[in-house]
Amino acid sequence: MGLFSKKNNAIAPTKKRRIGNLGEKIAKNFFKKQGYKIIKQNFTNRMGEIDLIVKEKDQIVFVEVKTRTNQNFGYPEESIDSRKQSKIIRTALNYLFEKKIVSENYRFDVISIEVNQLTKKATIKHIKDAF
Repeated sequence: MGLFSKKNNAIAPTKKRRIGNLGEKIAKNFFKKQGYKIIKQNFTNRMGEIDLIVKEKDQIVFVEVKTRTNQNFGYPEESIDSRKQSKIIRTALNYLFEKKIVSENYRFDVISIEVNQLTKKATIKHIKDAF
């Protein structure tokens, strides 16, 4: 392997990122079980990032996933302030523009996940039309 190979430069994800990845995996499975079609995970453009883009019937759903292992900082969904909502909306509108999607209905949902580290169980709250 060369000095600049991917293996040498791989950075282990932080605990926060690992929890976030776990939450996104849980949310993705949740939507699949509910009959949604997964369009994209971790869509990123110059405006920002959207955790999940899914489709329910004729509606595109832009999903913000928030995962916590405790309530020291409140419920997961409480961290999505107006600034974060604006960023998600701008990112979603940019996605629609990039994909030349004009006739679809869309909405913004939040998946709030609380993971109990002792029992390894997750509590999922799906908030439709969150903002």
